[in-house]
Amino acid sequence: MLSKFKRNKHQQHLAQLPKISQSVDDVDFFYAPADFRETLLEKIASAKQRICIVALYLEQDDGGKGILNALYEAKRQRPELDVRVLVDWHRAQRGRIGAAASNTNADWYCRMAQENPGVDVPVYGVPINTREALGVSAL
Repeated sequence: MLSKFKRNKHQQHLAQLPKISQSVDDVDFFYAPADFRETLLEKIASAKQRICIVALYLEQDDGGKGILNALYEAKRQRPELDVRVLVDWHRAQRGRIGAAASNTNADWYCRMAQENPGVDVPVYGVPINTREALGVSAL
């Protein structure tokens, strides 16, 4: 627990950070994963300027494939679209339990790039935690 002095100091630092104002009317809540996925695919399809997705990883399953395919299709249709995906690099380098070590999500991202020449959808691996001992905490 932080002392009152330290808490006030932390609040001062937070108050000085740049902010982007948000309206409550612009926040949506999804109560089912399918609703989130459908909305995400709709937003990708209708994007005009930029798409930036930050995720723990995009899995090489139906959900992840649908999202990555939608990103490539959006970029193919609108080459001026700025598309970027940021994932946890350490998680992207691991495969599913029981899967071949050469079939990681990072390998899949590379294969997708090779299968879509001339369509630039970079997937950046961000080294989040180099000493992960107890698993990933996505809070």
